[in-house]
Amino acid sequence: MIENEQFQTWIDRVDTELVRYFSEKDLTCNPLDRAMEYTLLAGGKRLRPLLTLVVVDAFGGNTEEAIPFTLASELLHTYSLIHDDLPCMDDDDMRRGKPTNHTVFGEAYAILAGDALQSEAFQILVTSQHPILSPDRRLEILKELCLAIGRRGMVAGQVMDLSSEGQAYDLDHLQLLHSRKTGGLFRFCLRLGGHLTQLDDEAMEKLTAYADAIGLLFQVVDDVLDEEGTSENLGKTPGKDKEAAKATFPHLMGLDGAHSFADNLLEQAEQALAGFEKKAVKNLSEIARYIRHRDH
Repeated sequence: MIENEQFQTWIDRVDTELVRYFSEKDLTCNPLDRAMEYTLLAGGKRLRPLLTLVVVDAFGGNTEEAIPFTLASELLHTYSLIHDDLPCMDDDDMRRGKPTNHTVFGEAYAILAGDALQSEAFQILVTSQHPILSPDRRLEILKELCLAIGRRGMVAGQVMDLSSEGQAYDLDHLQLLHSRKTGGLFRFCLRLGGHLTQLDDEAMEKLTAYADAIGLLFQVVDDVLDEEGTSENLGKTPGKDKEAAKATFPHLMGLDGAHSFADNLLEQAEQALAGFEKKAVKNLSEIARYIRHRDH
């Protein structure tokens, strides 16, 4: 858990808005709504919306005006989890301490729930109002999202992950895989905050460098936790990556090497913040340290 009162307040606001967003039911598609809500509202760190809100707050924006936009990243993240857990992908039985979506609703509804969550995310980004967001900035946000989650982003990373099982790979391959599968959405969330506060190109480049470091850091720690964590802490079954002979950092460099690599990535993330105002450095550094030392 992130031990920061302001961060927790923002996370609670995101949770409240997610519940409100799904309060209007389409009774003709009730099983779909229930499948979407089941995983989306089952908890989670809400780290991706938090990244956007921290940037908005640090650079003088209004976090309340940004919250509707942050829902999109959580819907997209949830869609990726539902599909990642499917029998044709990672075949997981537990997620966030509960049976996975497809084990409760069946594979067909799980696939459709993920599909619907993705389209709802785009609708949020297209229709949410914001007092200073120009049409050109909104279009750039949509373009960056497509890049983050499509055939050169998250989906490409998933393809690389599946095709790497049981195969030889090196560090460059592993970094590229996870810069797409995990890092793409982190980059989008941070740059979304930059767009909502009209940051210049130099500041956006620094945010992108920070995002690249913490996105990879998140995955390295995830790989380590798969070997060192417990089902109680993780809310899912540990050891699945090793059992499936997936491409992971501990498998490539050992647990000690993975821990050392994670420490280096944390340092890179904090170095990327050089030149930012004190508030931005403090809050973004805190998130990076949380990612490095999280236990779930």
